[in-house]
Amino acid sequence: MMMLLIPRMGLNRSISRLPLQPALFLRFKSNTPSQKKKQQKKTQSHLPASKTPKKTLPSEGEWKHLKLHIPGEQVQKDSIKERIPKFPLAKENVPTLLPRPGVPQVGKDFTFRQVVRILKNKTSPELIYESEPHRLYFFMCFCGSIVFAVYGCVLFEWAFFVANKEYEENEKEQKDVLRRRDWAITVLMYLAPAAVLFALAYGAITFPTRMIRRIYYLPGPVEHIKFTSYPLIPGRATPVYTVPLENLSRRRTARVWTGKGFYGTSDSSLFYFVLNEKLPSGSTKSWVVDRKGFFWSDGRVFDYLFGKETLEEAEAGVPYDEQFGIINREMKKKRKQLKEEHGFFWRYKMAGQEFEKDVRKLLGFVTGDNKKLPPPKDKK
Repeated sequence: MMMLLIPRMGLNRSISRLPLQPALFLRFKSNTPSQKKKQQKKTQSHLPASKTPKKTLPSEGEWKHLKLHIPGEQVQKDSIKERIPKFPLAKENVPTLLPRPGVPQVGKDFTFRQVVRILKNKTSPELIYESEPHRLYFFMCFCGSIVFAVYGCVLFEWAFFVANKEYEENEKEQKDVLRRRDWAITVLMYLAPAAVLFALAYGAITFPTRMIRRIYYLPGPVEHIKFTSYPLIPGRATPVYTVPLENLSRRRTARVWTGKGFYGTSDSSLFYFVLNEKLPSGSTKSWVVDRKGFFWSDGRVFDYLFGKETLEEAEAGVPYDEQFGIINREMKKKRKQLKEEHGFFWRYKMAGQEFEKDVRKLLGFVTGDNKKLPPPKDKK
């Protein structure tokens, strides 16, 4: 038995001397993935399979959706639905129009002169402006007209109520002729503010008909401007007006270009500017242009067309406030220079010199001394 057990014991010893490496130790020796590799895998999972972009045109549905936001591509409608704002009202204040493809922008590729030359060389009507939807304007004008009309009706009724009451009571015991005169004066006294309120209601309800929706530039020997507005009654045809460019002008102190916003037309004080149309009768008609809309290139083109400015003035785009600031700064420099030359009382000294010149001129006219007269101006 002992002889049989000895080999087994040796076998066990030899087996125990073998370098046993369990799976647990082998796992610990393996390299664990680092954080950088994990991040690379995550970023690669979000990337497209091919790095080259697909050169496919938009589908028919995508093109129809894009057309709604490209100026000039959407058909203008005049239904009641287009005049009712969508809630919440903040959505109506969000711009919806995209830049029109193919319109040159002043920058590295084109100068302002080149942009104006491109517009002048057009052979077909060119869309140069399109406004955003004016649902909020319709809502505000409708509410304002109702408020003014209600107050006007109240004053209208109150005028006749007070006049009839004073006529029937006759506290002064006047004759019938005087009572009728006082009745008419009382009615007119209260009807005057009522008429003002009715006029405000009419102006509020007709204000959207003066708002311009689209403006087209018509090239030719005599340049014209075609623009569209809103009809007073919904459902009717869109009014279209064609006016010579010479008869349309903006106000002198209201520049279109402000340098703020995508087209450089945004203004924190006024959300619109006015174009005045000169009628054949000599009177003027005002048209309202919303600053929040699509402008061809930028607002300096409109200052050149409707402000009757030169290319240099329009390209500089200096606002009137800044122009007055430049003039005031130059005047302050001149005053400071005169104060340094003539002292603190430089105003009185300059006034004395001018008074002395006037006295010499007067003496020259009286005595006939040509030396005391100012030199004659050269005739051109």
